[in-house]
Formats: sequence, structure tokens, C-alpha cells
Amino acid sequence: MFTGCTEFRQMNRRQLFRVGGAGLFGLTMEHLYQSQARAAQASAKQMIVIWLGGGPPHQDTFDLKPDAPAEVRGEFKPIATNVPGMEICELMPRLAQNADKFTILRSCRIGNETWEHSGGAYWLTGNPRRPSTPKYPMYGSVLAKLKPAQAALPSFVALGTIRNHSGDIDQNYLGPAYDPLTFDPEKPGDQVRNMLAPASLDLSDFGKDEALLKSLDQQLRQADAKDSTLAGLDQFQQKAFDLLRSPKLREALDLSKEDAKSAARYGKVNLNQGGTVKILAARRLIEAGVPFVYVPFGYWDLHGKNFQSCRQMLPPLDMAVASLLEDLEERGLLKTTIVALLGEMGRTPKINSGAGRDHWGTTQSVLVAGGGFKGGTIVGGTDKIAAYAVDKPYKVESFGRTIYHLLGIDASQELYTTANRPLKIILEEAPLIQEALA
Repeated sequence: MFTGCTEFRQMNRRQLFRVGGAGLFGLTMEHLYQSQARAAQASAKQMIVIWLGGGPPHQDTFDLKPDAPAEVRGEFKPIATNVPGMEICELMPRLAQNADKFTILRSCRIGNETWEHSGGAYWLTGNPRRPSTPKYPMYGSVLAKLKPAQAALPSFVALGTIRNHSGDIDQNYLGPAYDPLTFDPEKPGDQVRNMLAPASLDLSDFGKDEALLKSLDQQLRQADAKDSTLAGLDQFQQKAFDLLRSPKLREALDLSKEDAKSAARYGKVNLNQGGTVKILAARRLIEAGVPFVYVPFGYWDLHGKNFQSCRQMLPPLDMAVASLLEDLEERGLLKTTIVALLGEMGRTPKINSGAGRDHWGTTQSVLVAGGGFKGGTIVGGTDKIAAYAVDKPYKVESFGRTIYHLLGIDASQELYTTANRPLKIILEEAPLIQEALA
């Protein structure tokens, strides 16, 4: 039985309930005033990251090469968009009709030809995350620190596992108060549930009308019945329970209140069919005022059967992301909400013997929209086989600094680790991606 905070903190943190929080520890008053001034001038207030874990094939999505040799160009054809001269994959017709809302970054580089999945941490933090480096925080954790949500809302929500082969990307040097509030439908049987309900919420029926609210109600009643457990929680864990009781959070996650026709535009609202329900939930969380939402969508490490898998995953992704952009614009939220669609790397130009594409870190395509990004724009370009950037190459630090710039945060600002060590938010200086800015 749980008896105090010492045992609680010694447990594997990925087994614990995570909640984005707020606080001023590690900030000087000067930094606070500077942050407030930048926040007032920021283009963006919120952000959604749609994470295509494994690394999607840029040659088969946003950088098709129809004139390349057959072993490179693949099976899909490009189609025109509503922006003259911009083409994307034929499996994404809804996004093609919304191209005026987004920018495609085609020349972002993260590593070399044999890049591995750990690079995903780079994209989500703007810094390398290796065993030898500090645990740099994700954008959501920094927002939770510097621009937290209003009362009764989490600052950082992850709608599923933060998929990254680094293993601990959801941990950071700011401490657990800035970890995400994680609803993980993929791990409903977390062993901590027996000790600290609702340490892991069972959301296996997340998309079935009122199933989410019933799950919350049941598990909250279990929590209320364990007065001795609640009494032993520290402030961090108590806030997690308070958030779960928040009417604002429950309202945002009550998908039964979504108009049926609106929900249908996102595709099949089922977690096992591409995660479209999570993108719909992300929009509702943004509407409620949550600053940062992370959405994993499928797994794209397509070393084999690349084209078969893309035919299954791209159409639901197309429907859900296009609907998200349309809805955010209709509600006046796209101007202040960054949407980023990306994975940890690109894929090899040459198709392998298993009809797949292997790891490739020298270039990839990233879709960005809203929050101060231009619409209807392509930044950079690649060679004839989409292997290397030949126009406006940018390192991943530029991407991170551009994100923070739009959010009104100085990426060179120092934050303090839990060991009281000052570290810049993004260590390396790099230019902003000016061509993508409105």
C-alpha cells in the first residue's frame, strides 16, 4: 500500500500519471517580465503536434518525384492543390483543397543517411537527446513552464504514448510538474492503477459516445474511496486529481457533444483505425484553452510494404488533418494555433526489395500551419530523387527556434534544471525559417 511520497517518486515515472503544470521556480523576475512581453506580441498561443512515429516517406506524401526512375518514384502520383504550382500525393485530396492553409518545409535536415529513430527527440525539443546530453524538454513542457493554461486545465496533454525510441522523451530537466497529462489508450493495464487510481485511464472506448465520461466517473469514484491514498499525495499528484475533476477538461473530452456531421468529417472515430478521434479531441482541447496537445497518428517505419501501408494510413490522416485545419479556421483559432505534422526523419529514395523505404536523415518534409506560418507556401527543395536538400536547407534547431519565436518565447533564454543548472531552451544558435513566416 502506498504510504508516502518517497516510494511514489522512486517508481518508474512512465508508469505514473503525468500532468502539465505551472510555476516560476527557475525564472528570475527579469526573465518573467521578458516572457510576458514576448507573449503579448506572439502570433501563436497554442500548438498541436501530430506525430507520425517511425518517419513517413516524404517521396510519397509531400515531395513526390514523378520524373525519377521507377525504383525511386514509387506508385503514387502527385495531384494539384488549390495553390498553383503546389502538388502533393493523390491519397490526400482533402489536404490538397486546403493547401492555402499550410506550408510545406521540404529541406529540413536532422542527420545523415543512416539516421535512427532517436532523432525524433530532436524534432520535439530543438536539441539532441542522447544519454550524454541533458533531458531537454519538449515544446509542451516549456509552454507549461512559461505560458501555462488557465486554472482547471492542463498545460500539456498527450493523447497517447509519446512514441520515440529515445525512451524517455516525456521526461525532462524541468521536473515532473511539466510532464504531460497522458491519456494512453495503448496501455490501459498500467500496474500503477491498482495503487493510484486513476494513474492510467482506460480509454479503450474513447471514441464511443459517452464511454470516456463513464470511464472517468468510475475511476474517480475509486480515487475518492481511497482517502488514505489521496492524503499521501504531494502537490503535483493532487493537481492531477483536481484536473480530472475539471468540468472544462471533461467537457472538452466529451466527444458525444460533438455534432455528428462534424465528427464524421474526421473519418472513422476509432483509435484502432489511424487515431482520427485523437485529432478531433485535440481540436476540442485547443478550443477549451489547452496550450499544447501531442497526437500520435499511426506508425510509419515502413521498411516493407510501404505503398500498401500508405494506402491504409494516408486517407484517414488526410481527412482528419484537413478537417482540423478547416475547423480551426472557421472558429478563428488557426491564426493563434500552430499545427505541425511530422515524424522523426525521411525515408530512402530507393525502394528496397520488400517494397519499403529505409531510414534517411538528410532531408524530410514537414507540414506546418497557423500561428504565424504562411499558407500556400513551399520552403526549400530537394534534388531529383528527394535525397538531399538543394535549396534553403535548414537544421532542426531552426525549426525549434521558429516555433518558439511564434509562441513568443526566447529560445536562448535559460531555464533551470531540477539540479539548479541553467540551460538555454535551445542550445545551438540557428536562423529562423523566415520564408515560412507570415
